[in-house]
Amino acid sequence: MWYNKVTKAREDTGKEDGVRIRTELADTDEIVIRCREKNDRVKKLEIAIEEALTREDTLTLSSGGTDYFVPKGEILYFESSNGSVYAHTKNSVYAAHYKLCELESIMAPSFTRISKSAIANVMMISSVKREIVGNGELTFYGSDKTVWFSRAYFKLLQYKLDEMRN
Repeated sequence: MWYNKVTKAREDTGKEDGVRIRTELADTDEIVIRCREKNDRVKKLEIAIEEALTREDTLTLSSGGTDYFVPKGEILYFESSNGSVYAHTKNSVYAAHYKLCELESIMAPSFTRISKSAIANVMMISSVKREIVGNGELTFYGSDKTVWFSRAYFKLLQYKLDEMRN
């Protein structure tokens, strides 16, 4: 059994808020979070653990007849057009051999549906520009690429942005 204590001073009282991380060897794999209350900090921890356990590091995508193993974190968004799905990174566009609904389950929780034809990586969004009619445009860190989101998905997008960033 290994112990690791992580402490942080609480802003409201100034007292230490200690968290103990303990690893035990057992016959089965199980992660248990024991806490006084299920607050935002615990929810973020659950999301991070789930993401670490379910994610594969790369996705096989194609461009010009060549298969590439693209790190999932580098993908800005997926977009369907003319019956095909494309993955956009900062500098490239790849063909994805998946449907958008399949990608929603394959990709990390940081990817969310933003329209009927697109899924975006919330962690890579640098700005959200809303139009008067409710639709809007997303821009991404380190890229000139933009993608439109639908007003029908805006509340989900807003929730994911708050959840992942705070």
